[in-house]
Amino acid sequence: MTVVQAPVRSLPTLQRLGSTVDPNVDVQAVAKAWFTRFADVMTSKDVPGILDLIVDDAFWRDILALTWDFHTYEGRDSVKQFLTDQLPKFELSAFKLREEFVALNRSYEDLVWIMGVFNFDTTVGHATGIFRLVPLADGSWKAHGVFTNLDDLKGFPEKTGLLRNHEPNHGKWADVREREQEFIDEEPGVLIIGGGQSGLDVAARLKMLGINSLIVERQDRIGDNWRTRYAALCLHDTVCE
Repeated sequence: MTVVQAPVRSLPTLQRLGSTVDPNVDVQAVAKAWFTRFADVMTSKDVPGILDLIVDDAFWRDILALTWDFHTYEGRDSVKQFLTDQLPKFELSAFKLREEFVALNRSYEDLVWIMGVFNFDTTVGHATGIFRLVPLADGSWKAHGVFTNLDDLKGFPEKTGLLRNHEPNHGKWADVREREQEFIDEEPGVLIIGGGQSGLDVAARLKMLGINSLIVERQDRIGDNWRTRYAALCLHDTVCE
């Protein structure tokens, strides 16, 4: 059996960063200064400028916003390649810092970061982001983690409320489902590669937006990537008495 050695990762502790945190630090000012620069370099697609705002071992997690994929990029080189490949494909705008969510977090005495939440638009949708800034020895703050997530597609409101189909469908759901499965009335607008939990989740969300999708899965059955990996499935749902 081949043993794969997991990479060694370190937390951005104050000791490792060689830094301290002023107890009177203006958290809002630090977050606003970093975010103002971040919004500018993201809008202008300035990859070196973006890299200057993150630490060398930073993480960037993107869910559909900039990649049409679920992917985590680790380290400056990986983030650089991701930004170089993907930013030319999008026009980014409407960056807005959610000041009410900016906060200083101190999980342990030696582990401190400033977290912020922001919104922005891409060419095709509305997105949300999160950043975590850590203090450096020179007094500056840079991101150790960035998260970007696609929330909505422009021009495709969710089929809820008044947008729902209110026509009666008693006894017809089986025929409707069969026609949808065979794409008799409409060709699929989106191809989803992989029928795991993430692929099924995306397909369900697209359906609520009125967008047909086709899932392709290399396993024999939907869900086999779970069946061949785990002995059971446990859902951590809230249990009410």
